[in-house]
Amino acid sequence: MDADGLRARARRLGGPSRARRAQDAVLPAGRRPRRRRRPAARLAGGDRRRRSSRPGAGLGPPHLRRGAGALPRRARRRGSPDAVQPPPDAVPALGRRRRARARPTRRGAGAGHPARHPHSRRAAVDHARRGVPARPAGLRRRPRPRRPPDDGPGAARLAGRPGGVPGRGRHRAGPHHRRPGAGAPVIRVALLPGDGVGEEVLDGPTRLLRRLAGTGAVEVTGPWPVGARAAAATGDVLPAETLAACDAADAILLGAVGEDPRVPAEVCPRPEVALHRLRECYDLRISVREIPLGEGRELAVVRNLIGGSYGGADDRMLREDGSEAADVLRLTRERVAEVVHIAIDVLERRSAGPRAGGRLVSADKANLYATGRLWRQVAGEVARERGVDVEHRYVDRAAFELGSGAAVPDVLVTEGLLGDILSDLAAGRAGSPALCGSASLHPGDPVRGRCVGLFEPAHGSAPRRALRDQVDPLGGFLALAALLRHFPSTRELGERVRAAVDGVLRSGPWTYDLAPEDTPPATTTAVADAVLAAFDTLDDEARVTPVAVEEPPVRVPADVLAGWTTAVLTAVGVRRHHARDVARVLGYADLSGIDSHGVARLPAYVQALRTGVIATDGEPTVVAGEGAVALVEGHGLFGHPVTTLALAEAVDRARAHGVGWVNVHGSSHHGASGAYAHEAADQGLVALVATNTGPVVAPTGAARPYLGTNPLALGVPVAGEEPLVFDMATSAVAAGKFEIALRTGRPVPLGWGVDAQGRPTTDPAAVFPGRGALLPLGSDRERSSHKGYGLGLLVELLTGVLAQGPTGPGVGNLTFRAGSGHPDVSHLVVVLDPARLGDPAEVRGGAARLLAGLRALAPVDPELPVRTPGQRAAAERVRRREHGIPLDPETHRALEALAGQVGRPLGTAARG
Repeated sequence: MDADGLRARARRLGGPSRARRAQDAVLPAGRRPRRRRRPAARLAGGDRRRRSSRPGAGLGPPHLRRGAGALPRRARRRGSPDAVQPPPDAVPALGRRRRARARPTRRGAGAGHPARHPHSRRAAVDHARRGVPARPAGLRRRPRPRRPPDDGPGAARLAGRPGGVPGRGRHRAGPHHRRPGAGAPVIRVALLPGDGVGEEVLDGPTRLLRRLAGTGAVEVTGPWPVGARAAAATGDVLPAETLAACDAADAILLGAVGEDPRVPAEVCPRPEVALHRLRECYDLRISVREIPLGEGRELAVVRNLIGGSYGGADDRMLREDGSEAADVLRLTRERVAEVVHIAIDVLERRSAGPRAGGRLVSADKANLYATGRLWRQVAGEVARERGVDVEHRYVDRAAFELGSGAAVPDVLVTEGLLGDILSDLAAGRAGSPALCGSASLHPGDPVRGRCVGLFEPAHGSAPRRALRDQVDPLGGFLALAALLRHFPSTRELGERVRAAVDGVLRSGPWTYDLAPEDTPPATTTAVADAVLAAFDTLDDEARVTPVAVEEPPVRVPADVLAGWTTAVLTAVGVRRHHARDVARVLGYADLSGIDSHGVARLPAYVQALRTGVIATDGEPTVVAGEGAVALVEGHGLFGHPVTTLALAEAVDRARAHGVGWVNVHGSSHHGASGAYAHEAADQGLVALVATNTGPVVAPTGAARPYLGTNPLALGVPVAGEEPLVFDMATSAVAAGKFEIALRTGRPVPLGWGVDAQGRPTTDPAAVFPGRGALLPLGSDRERSSHKGYGLGLLVELLTGVLAQGPTGPGVGNLTFRAGSGHPDVSHLVVVLDPARLGDPAEVRGGAARLLAGLRALAPVDPELPVRTPGQRAAAERVRRREHGIPLDPETHRALEALAGQVGRPLGTAARG
């Protein structure tokens, strides 16, 4: 078929892309046109390729050129008989593109780029495309929807180009864009420590955020898993519970995503996909990096994160044999304009604040690339529209100025890859790659949930520096400062954080990257403490304390929650009767108001099941004992069905022998010990239930944890009312209280725990998990903490030692974090039959009279009557059976995310 036939068939098929498919159908396979060498441009006497002296002449193929020799507009329309025809011998063999599973060629100015034809040469493609007229700009199709990046193996994929922004209006991240209903003054921050040094870098900022949360300035949720450690624990670099928490937050504070020394590379080869997915989900397409340069100066580098150099998979090509590669750099006027608008917003914010400045520089490569010329043109137009002067620089000149000590602008706006390099140069000038706080922003109303930005230090996960307490934490504080300054209600707090960082940069202490040769480097913790101290010494008038707006709890009927819990566990492979045991014990805790041991534990349980920390296959067995004593082997199963078997054995032996003593080893977390004591007491028996746990409590006088919270519970039958159940941890407070504080962003009372240096603290993140240590019951020597220490040791002896299981640091972590291994917990269940001591009715009656006498005592405060152990929990069970189980918003969101993962809807729920 000749060229006329090809053109006629293209008109019938409806457009240039189909014409190319027609060529595929008729050309012989393997046909490749020879590469045509173009003559070099003459330096004297004019450019040989120039066709006109008009601007733009000679650029691109004939149907896009202006000036002499260009086609009239009507000749460029599809199907025009005046269109230039392709030479028959210059049509490339495009059939190979289809076999390479590439997308069909798009119409427009980029149609002839070699990235669109990965198996043809540039000269042949450029020559052949002259016969395929471009669709006029006004008739172009709407952009295809972007696909989220793939987190599987293979080459990295960044998000594709976002959809066009209608018009040329300003897209500013002002307060009216903060959230869909911007009536609430308090911003919510989701903490994502991530991988490598991320947890260490965010330790100081997290402590500061939680202190601010205590004043009502912000709300904090997390920490939530993300990246390689999340993949190791859940199988997903961005778990559903993390994404749900980000949906509910106004901003994300991220530590780092990348390699982690605790996670083998084969477990998660591409953790950075989590960051790509977050940017994709919330359309975070603009980056603002702020670098302190000393003496109160600060450079902001504003660039695009989507589009340009960061195009999608369709803008990249790499031959399978590795012989050729191509990338398309594509910019649109709308995208360039919104980046420049954000840069001017940053400039104006500084002009109104303590770091007043007004110098804006735009960097490009307009002397070489068409995208550079577009960037320069649009930057000038937007600056004139906003009434701001802009200085244009070629990017190589801008790099020279950053590296040579020349005057630095206040704001530098440029294309994505160029900005990435220039911001690293600026950080090098500042003295360390850690001195760069990065913000990824959406320039309009949130596209999903409430989130409008992700804030992080720009240095990455630095796996070789991880877990050594030596990485510079200032990048985390700079990211926090950028987050707080982004929102009007906390902007003054952000300025205080920046001022605190400046103070530490001036006077120290410094980590290894900034410390002078004659000064020993400080630890990460020491630098973070110095920033927090500097923050505290600043003027108190800068404090912002808006009134927090609390979300009402979500109430779910107890039977609905129990049935749903059973369904979730069976869906992930737990045997149904074991799932019912877990649901029963969790339900007791929820009904009793012990929220730390209720259904809030379920996401962690499912995570432990998926990672093999808790076994699903097998049954607990009685392996030793006779008469009144027995030993149960848990085989790594849930502690709930294991302890249920131990309780049944102890009850049977108590009926037969007067007392039943059953030890358990090889078990896992068994929930609230009081649930089992209550069940035994409900049968008229007296019960003692105890368990050891992972080491989180520092013995009196010790600097590090060695014992667990080691709870014990006692149940006694009482005539005319529910049994008395006394359930206590031998630590000052149960570890679950810290989990609740971390989840809700609230501080803890002084005396609950100490940080890594043994100092009392109210910051839960400085204590738990694994940072500092919980204190024994009594908290300190003056309050008889040796008694709590002694009780914890007694439980360790009666459980781990008697069951011949691990003790102290040998017991696994019950928080089921990645790499923690099987908990291998030991329990004890002791049951006594009061009938062997006399009339059991008299025992129950005596207990009732004793409790009544205690409750009748005159209280010191009439508003606080004297109560007996378990009285409040019994009253709470009555209320919650009637009104449902209240779930705090964070717990409800986590459960909804879990429901979506396993395909089991949560069911009936109501607010309030």
